Amino acid sequence: MKRSLARSLTYNWRLKLSALALAVLIWAVVSAEQVTSQWIPVRVDPVVRDPEFVVTAPAEPAVVSVQVTGPGRELWELAINRPTLVLSVRDVGERRTFGLDPSMVRIPQGLAVRVSDVRPSVVTLGLERLTSRMVPVRARIAARSTHRYAVGEDLVILPAEVRVTGPADRLAALEALTTRSFDVVPNDSTFSHEVALDTAALDGLSFARTRVRVSGTVDRRVERTVGPIRVSAPDGLQAQPAEVTVRLSGPERALRRVFPGALRAVISHDSLPPALPPAGADARVVVERLPAGVTATAVPERVRVLPPGAAPSPPSAANPAPAAQAPR
Repeated sequence: MKRSLARSLTYNWRLKLSALALAVLIWAVVSAEQVTSQWIPVRVDPVVRDPEFVVTAPAEPAVVSVQVTGPGRELWELAINRPTLVLSVRDVGERRTFGLDPSMVRIPQGLAVRVSDVRPSVVTLGLERLTSRMVPVRARIAARSTHRYAVGEDLVILPAEVRVTGPADRLAALEALTTRSFDVVPNDSTFSHEVALDTAALDGLSFARTRVRVSGTVDRRVERTVGPIRVSAPDGLQAQPAEVTVRLSGPERALRRVFPGALRAVISHDSLPPALPPAGADARVVVERLPAGVTATAVPERVRVLPPGAAPSPPSAANPAPAAQAPR
């Protein structure tokens, strides 16, 4: 019996397999042309056309169900190329909830299907009213240029402020705009460059302009050592060593006008203890009366401050007395 059944199943098996394949093909063709309805998930894409508002949060819900009617093969195509629901928002006012309807669904071109329903029919949007204010602009000069050149304090940025528009909380946190880092290319003693604002981290904000002009004076940065300069100690205290040299850095023209007699080296009060011990204490030396744009470092930077009448100890190899140097 079993052998007879197996023989009947395998008899003309090629013909039977072909018939089965043909039946499946006919079923697929008929199903593809048969009109049916199907619910598919569709993403909500809000587009705010009110210039006074901006979207701050996605739609809730972000995906809705859409009923689509059409031939089966077209519905299969929609499963691959999903449509979107474009919610165009105008005249927001106080509204935060918006109705949906089938006409908002964007079906891919060439598909003969019809959208008959959307569920849910209402979504909520996170919207915020836009504000604007003038924000100051600051120039950011590349480090390699500041190492090579000393830029004058008369830096001019035109315009000095730019109007920025965006959500109120974003604007409140924005203290200033900066330019992109740029190199100074001097024309004799001045420079003038048009540079772009750095807006890379300011998505969601709009700017009345994105380029400004930065101009100023510039001089070659040089270093110079002058001294010795006597250290001024407060209240009869003694400084050991009593003299320091001063290493200067700044614009070349300004350094040419610096002489040891014009500078003053003083003990920083902040670096002294409230009560000076008999053995004294180390304190920082500060250089005063510097021209604009010039920085100075005392050598040594710290000296031993001794009480009045204390005998200074001889200089050690680790902290020798500064050698007198002629101005250069």
